[in-house]
Amino acid sequence: MKKLILALLIPLLVLSIIYVPVPTQAQEPVKGPASDKVIMKRVPIDQVPSAIENKEIDLYMYSLRPAQAEQLKEIEGVVFYQAPAGLIDIIMNPAPVIVEVLSGTYDAVGAAARIGVPKDAVVGLKHNETHTFVYLGAKPGVGINPFAFRDVRFAMNYLIDRETAAYTILKGYAVPMYTFLSQFDPDYSVIADIIAQNEFRYDPAYADQLITQALQKVGATKSGGKWLYDGQPISLKFIIRIEDERYDIGNMIATDLDMLGFDVQRIYMRFADAIATLYGTDPAEFLWHMYTEGWGKGGIDKYDSGTIAQFCAPWVGYMPGWQEPTWWNYEHPELDDITLKIYQAQYKSKEERNELYRNGTRICIEESVRAWVVTRLDTWVAWDYVKGLTKDLGAGLRGIWNLREAYVEGREDKSLKVGHLWVWTSTSEWNIWGGFTDVYSVDWERVTYDPSMWTHPFNGLPIPFRVSYVVLTAGPDGNMTVPTTAKIFNAATNSWENVPEGTTAVSKVVFDLSKYIGAKWHNGREITMADLIGYIAMIYDLVYDEYYSTLEARIVSNNKPWLDTVKGWEFDIQNKRMTVYVDYWHFDENYIASWATVTPVNPIEIHVATFELALDRRNETNLVLYRRSGYQTFSLVYPDHVTLVKNTLATYTDNNAVLEKANKYADGLLTMTEWNQRIQADLEWINTYNLAWISNGPFMLTKMDTVANEGEMTAFRDPTYPFKPGDWYFGSPTPSAVKSVTITSDIPNKIVPGREAVVRVEVSGIPPLYLKYMLRDPSGQILVFADAQKIDDFHFTITMPPEFTAGLEYGTKYTLQLIVTSDIVATPEIAKIPVDTATYAEVLNLQQEAFQRAISELRGEILALSNKVDALPKNPATPDDVSALKSAIDSLSMVVYATLGLVVVTLVLSVIPLIRKK
Repeated sequence: MKKLILALLIPLLVLSIIYVPVPTQAQEPVKGPASDKVIMKRVPIDQVPSAIENKEIDLYMYSLRPAQAEQLKEIEGVVFYQAPAGLIDIIMNPAPVIVEVLSGTYDAVGAAARIGVPKDAVVGLKHNETHTFVYLGAKPGVGINPFAFRDVRFAMNYLIDRETAAYTILKGYAVPMYTFLSQFDPDYSVIADIIAQNEFRYDPAYADQLITQALQKVGATKSGGKWLYDGQPISLKFIIRIEDERYDIGNMIATDLDMLGFDVQRIYMRFADAIATLYGTDPAEFLWHMYTEGWGKGGIDKYDSGTIAQFCAPWVGYMPGWQEPTWWNYEHPELDDITLKIYQAQYKSKEERNELYRNGTRICIEESVRAWVVTRLDTWVAWDYVKGLTKDLGAGLRGIWNLREAYVEGREDKSLKVGHLWVWTSTSEWNIWGGFTDVYSVDWERVTYDPSMWTHPFNGLPIPFRVSYVVLTAGPDGNMTVPTTAKIFNAATNSWENVPEGTTAVSKVVFDLSKYIGAKWHNGREITMADLIGYIAMIYDLVYDEYYSTLEARIVSNNKPWLDTVKGWEFDIQNKRMTVYVDYWHFDENYIASWATVTPVNPIEIHVATFELALDRRNETNLVLYRRSGYQTFSLVYPDHVTLVKNTLATYTDNNAVLEKANKYADGLLTMTEWNQRIQADLEWINTYNLAWISNGPFMLTKMDTVANEGEMTAFRDPTYPFKPGDWYFGSPTPSAVKSVTITSDIPNKIVPGREAVVRVEVSGIPPLYLKYMLRDPSGQILVFADAQKIDDFHFTITMPPEFTAGLEYGTKYTLQLIVTSDIVATPEIAKIPVDTATYAEVLNLQQEAFQRAISELRGEILALSNKVDALPKNPATPDDVSALKSAIDSLSMVVYATLGLVVVTLVLSVIPLIRKK
């Protein structure tokens, strides 16, 4: 299912690391992960130094606080891994305080007059044929929500002291962040100038000015330094997380809001309570106004299509209202349109895609539903005896590769002891449909299954994981005919049907599924096409079925934009191949493959039981697939839910009605004999482990103690498993860097206004390398943002022509920002180089030196001419003599004119400072 996960939408290095057995008489290599067992243990952050020092754990999967990292630095053998994998922002609640319904059609001015409020109190309008729906951010007798007003939200950017957050609170383990992307993301180079224009300074006075202008327009007043509306203090409910630095960041911002005159209610919460309050309630209930959000990256994405949508656009379900249809929802049709075009690749070139991305970024910053604080330079700790770790540039130690490949050198039982902030929480829901929304459950889940594709840990491009593929495309402008043998699932009839004649698609991808089909699930049963086909059909049913889609609107909003582009499926059971036809094109064909692929994570019968419990019997079980207030989110590891699954599966044996339902999804591929064998294997698994999570990856989840917060994963060594230890080890990348910068001009390493300057840059890294540059004046104004000219693999030049440098001030310090990117290592390298322009005195001195040289040349020419005159014959001159004399006089004249020109230039330069001082 296409779930938008932060910075990792299954999104060239087509590094297809595929195990090919070599014919040999030696013992076959062991299959599965490097360790035999992963022992999972909850360790609060403040206990990590002790747990590491006493070797209670070998590594810690959650990022350390700076204080704990400092404690561990002096311990010999301790190794740190760092990556920009954590993000912190402040999300604001933009809900109106009331929606008024007026008969007739009104604009904002007319609606405000009719209701009796200032026009600026209107924050939104909707119309139907007979009525106008007026969204008010303030109304006497009802109240006010300051964050309903975009200008107030935008002003919050100036009330966040990012420097203090990054360098004092986080002690340098973070960098300031101004929008949804940081300087470490591959697409940073696309929007670097937009980010630079919005590098918000910490300026409470300016924030106060903007807020005052906005609130006074709607009738708020200040008395005794406190904001009042309708005679009452303006209160803000600020949910502040207490487990990490967000506690200090939240309190810092709350203090500044207090100083500005707001009545700030600091509501301190831990993870589970905060998540339930924020994402599980209607924003219009106003149980919160602000929250210290935190995010963890799953990897890097070379060409982002999900992050901008997730953090800016309503359709994904991550903006206030969360796409629950009965709640108030933040709306922005333009952002939806732009980000859907990016997500669905509705563009015809990389340049067009980049322009969409830039426009979406601008609007997202203007809207400021989220005000970004810092990118955490997350730091993980491990002992140096832990081998096999890859430095994922986006996810760090949390990268999907590491628990697969990590092992302790020389340990007899081949176990790996791993600490985490949580092994399980009450909101860690193990179900693939709407669960896995926290980093804790995700970190464990990702080593229990194998994705079809993933993104490379260094370049962020899609690579094959458990499938290989061939891409054929007619895009961006053409189409191909989808054969009528291809099928599509019809949710209305609950059946697979042939596509209509004349159906077309832009691209098709043929997948080789032989590493899935015929291999085993963890319970020992074979993975078949029925699992894949049935899973795909169930996605259709959830998205398009009239009843199911109303139950899980958030899942629908996340998946429908993908599923709408799929035009047909062909399943070649004999050859273990699947062909997918999609209306999707990308300038990198591997993205087309990642768009078209799906990943079977659980057996079909587990999904059938899930649908029965969380959809069909919802009123009885009180279970849902995606978190909702008043319900429990279904989980295949929570004891009570596991019991329900067990009891439900027990009714499936020899059950023709259930098999018929499953076969509608699986296109008739299941027999009763196989069905009963599957059910028996599932029940044996549940009886053994008291868990219903059955998957196909290198580790089996064999223990989840929700009380002790401990667990275990056991290596899956079945010979049908396709990978062996070492197959997914990448090591560390070679970063790009700026090695040297040299400015060539009339004054070395300085730009002379009005004269050409050439900047020569030497870079390092793995080619192909690219260089962008940005020149900013002392006020931060961007003067130029462009690509440097490539000379060879490691050398670039930036040419600043005289007409450009003429606009620069004498004796001023500018900033040259250089952005190095690579196709192989996608994280940009940024260098900020101070660049000086020549002072007036330096230029005048330069002109004077030139003047003196010209005078010397003039004297030499006069002397040479005198000597020629003396050498003329006393007899009448010949024509040749006259010609030689004329040439010498012409040469002297040129020198004279040049010297006079220098005099004029010097005189002009001498008055420039006087003119500029006026």
